[in-house]
Amino acid sequence: MFTIMLKSIARPLPKLLLTLLLLVSHYCAAETIQLRMQNGLLATADYLDAGDEKSPILILHGFLQTRDFFTVRRIADALHDEGYSVLLPNLSLGIDQRHQSLPCEAIHTHSMEQDRDEVAQWVDWLNEKSSKPVTLIGHSMGSLTLLAYLHSQPDQDSINQAILISLITFAQGPIAKANSTDKHRAQQDLIMGPNRIYNYRLAFCDSYPSQPDHYLSYLNWDQTRASSALLGLSKKPSIILGSRDNRLSPEWKPILMELKANVIEVEGANHFFDHSHEFDLLDNIIQML
Repeated sequence: MFTIMLKSIARPLPKLLLTLLLLVSHYCAAETIQLRMQNGLLATADYLDAGDEKSPILILHGFLQTRDFFTVRRIADALHDEGYSVLLPNLSLGIDQRHQSLPCEAIHTHSMEQDRDEVAQWVDWLNEKSSKPVTLIGHSMGSLTLLAYLHSQPDQDSINQAILISLITFAQGPIAKANSTDKHRAQQDLIMGPNRIYNYRLAFCDSYPSQPDHYLSYLNWDQTRASSALLGLSKKPSIILGSRDNRLSPEWKPILMELKANVIEVEGANHFFDHSHEFDLLDNIIQML
């Protein structure tokens, strides 16, 4: 249908129309995969198949987001154009076939352990699909979830490499103090009423209703725990940061450097690598691959 439309137009297509056609073509190329998780929920992923010549790539979205978040979707489309098969899962976050981002104010029944285990199932699926080790790419809290997954896997033969973009921990940066205050309260709630829903603050959510154990499963992944996990990995991930990422603590990059992590800083980029910095990000990823 698009070929007929293009041939029937005598003058060049407007840039907006060309962009829309490219986006439609990418979505048409994606196959939606459903996978039953250990908790019984169906989780979904977009699979962009480019054959088995190169190691496949799994790209994970940030906290409460979906695979359609612009940072991860741009990376996926660009790497698929480079000949890589790409899997873009949505973490279920406790919701069957979740396809929308989850608001802060929703009741959160998910935990870091559940997220980590879902990543493990998607890695197994992709590894079996391609018979090749998988490259992991995460953005923001998605990078932290991948780190938690790698930390839980003493045998990393199924992993080719990991690229962690804008790696951030909980209780970090400008919201660290507020999160730390709620951590002490959640520890008390865990003793007094472990199965009740309480309202906490988490990351940039001023209202985050959750059970205390689920809440602490995320908040416990602070700079100390993340540093320990990185130190214990046999295969060190590559970490890409923006020099103007104001969501990170100022001491985070020096900590990563002390851990001998492979840290690349993109000058002028923010947490999301938007505007012209998306090309710097993609260049760095392709060089690593």
